[in-house]
Amino acid sequence: MRWDGLFADIEGQLAAAAQLDHDAHVAELARAEQGSVSLADRLRGQGDRPVEIQIRGEQRFRGSLRQVADGWLVLATGQHSVLVPMRAVISVAGLGRAARAESSTVRRTLSLASCLRALARDRAAVTMFVEGGRGEPGTLVGRIDTVGSDYVDFAPEGSGGASGQRVVAVRLEALLAVRSSA
Repeated sequence: MRWDGLFADIEGQLAAAAQLDHDAHVAELARAEQGSVSLADRLRGQGDRPVEIQIRGEQRFRGSLRQVADGWLVLATGQHSVLVPMRAVISVAGLGRAARAESSTVRRTLSLASCLRALARDRAAVTMFVEGGRGEPGTLVGRIDTVGSDYVDFAPEGSGGASGQRVVAVRLEALLAVRSSA
């Protein structure tokens, strides 16, 4: 009888150790899986839940995500839509735990320049937030004329637009956000 109890105790200890080992392995797999999730995937998983995006220069936008690609996102903020390059995002508040990968390669990899070209084609009035000299974003109000490989030609309000009068070339690297009417 005493041997039966001893063997049962050893079996119980082995089963508990095996369960702990299994739990540790599952936790490590979960951490590895989480390590492969991008911010874009987390943003895609939010649905209509409101989030607050902080960009460089302390500017914040609050609203619902409308589109998310690997390199940019569009946030609906009431009467405006805001296009934000991912590289300008400092933090996102209000994220849940859900994540969703984009199944369409085209939608996932659509470039920021493509979005800007659509705004230029529509002659949409926009406010561009650009890197400022003192850490605060500067703003330009007007229309996007053309989009090059690494810049946009921007026509400030009242500048005459495509005629070349007062058109400002802005490097895409300096672009923090573009706000347009919704």
